[in-house]
Amino acid sequence: MKIKFDWILFFSVLTATLIGIITLYTQDYYVDEPSNRWLKQSLFLIPALLMFYFFYRINYNTLGVYSLPLYGIAILLLIITLIPFIGSEIKGARSWIRIGPIGFQTSEFAKFACVIILAKYLELKEREMNQLNSLFLPSILFLIPMLLIVVQPDLGGSIIFAPILLSMLFIGGADILHITSIIMFFSISLLIPLYIEYHNIILIDNVIERLSSLDKVDLIPAINILKSQIWVFLEKMKIPHNVYQTDAEYLKNLLQNSALFTELKQIAFSVRYEEGGFLLKILDNDLFLLTTSILLLVIASVLFIIRFTQGTIYKNLRKYYIPLGVLGISILSAYLIHNTFSFKYHQVVRVTAFINPERFPRDLAYQIRASKAAIGSGEFIGKGLYNAEMTTGINPILPEAFTDFIFASWAERTGFLGSSLLIIVLSLIIIRGFYISYTAKDRFGSLLAAGISFLFLYHILFNIGIELGLLPVTGLPLSFVSYGGSHLLLCFSLAGILESIYSRKYTN
Repeated sequence: MKIKFDWILFFSVLTATLIGIITLYTQDYYVDEPSNRWLKQSLFLIPALLMFYFFYRINYNTLGVYSLPLYGIAILLLIITLIPFIGSEIKGARSWIRIGPIGFQTSEFAKFACVIILAKYLELKEREMNQLNSLFLPSILFLIPMLLIVVQPDLGGSIIFAPILLSMLFIGGADILHITSIIMFFSISLLIPLYIEYHNIILIDNVIERLSSLDKVDLIPAINILKSQIWVFLEKMKIPHNVYQTDAEYLKNLLQNSALFTELKQIAFSVRYEEGGFLLKILDNDLFLLTTSILLLVIASVLFIIRFTQGTIYKNLRKYYIPLGVLGISILSAYLIHNTFSFKYHQVVRVTAFINPERFPRDLAYQIRASKAAIGSGEFIGKGLYNAEMTTGINPILPEAFTDFIFASWAERTGFLGSSLLIIVLSLIIIRGFYISYTAKDRFGSLLAAGISFLFLYHILFNIGIELGLLPVTGLPLSFVSYGGSHLLLCFSLAGILESIYSRKYTN
């Protein structure tokens, strides 16, 4: 008789959750006034198990039938969350709705609804997914919640939608050339401005060193006041709006002294082009970017016209005009973003500090440094469950050791062995999810299981990658392990859907 319940998946889910609760418990062990997060997480586990059982028992195809209303509710909740007297603000982000003592993060329900509606869409459009226009609607369906979550602002919560969308489109049969084009567009549009702003920050110290070596210390206050805004100040000769009183007066006097201003400008830009490298010289040249983008778009347009006027014999030209056209549009988009929308200082640091944390002020890259130190201090077998001083207490040395950086907390206690165990357990959840997708009885079930598996995969991959200093800090919880009821309910609900898909492949 076939077993209609995936016990490997279930026990892996429970094991990962218990590891999280144990970690939370040990963080409170030597604290006079413990936070009792482990107890709260244990209580969260009760409704989470009920949600698991509920979704396991219902027919997952019912979710497909109600996918559009579920999506509509998710968008409505995200909008309501932004209303000041309804949405609750925690750590600077208005991401929660509270009803009395109970609160939930609306972005978690949005992930749930988006995976379901995209799986249903891909099922209905199975034979049309190789057409470019079939990608517009799913992209919009994901873009709306992403923008609403960015406005909260919760950059990390919005980022996770993009890889899930692209992965599900690939599984659903979308043309790999179209998917690659989407990735190329967003990557180039954002990476070029970020690359320039990154150097705007890290080259500040070089400018100060050059001024000191030339005995021009009287110009250093301008650098200290403006920081990365010094480049805009030197180019446009305008004092930023966020500079006030004596600082603004100092900069005004500097602008009026043309000799000093010219000297500062020459020194700063000589450092920029000597230390920034060849790539920065190219990407920071507006004329070059505009000329290149226009040239690429012209070539792509000519190839496109040839393809559609000369018949199917030239159909292979799409391999050239699509990437060339997208590259041209992407470079143009990067130019517009850089010149119309300026990334804020803290945004650039948050995204780029992992590349070279030593080049940033210690407080701005502190989480990455502390996380890597905590993980490394665990060595092979760890310090022991009750001897991890970096991630213990209400205010541990490593911030967010109970949520976004809980893997580092576990690694400090159990070392390489414990970390490997946790990674194996989490990997089993993902592997079982993809296995259920592969063996599902219908296409909707297969796509839905794949979407859920991708959601777990990216949450786990991004979280651990961040804690190891391999990815930028985005504030994503570690599925099943991190403290928090909203994400735990989401994870157990999705695991229940996987069990529903698994059990119903044996029914007629």
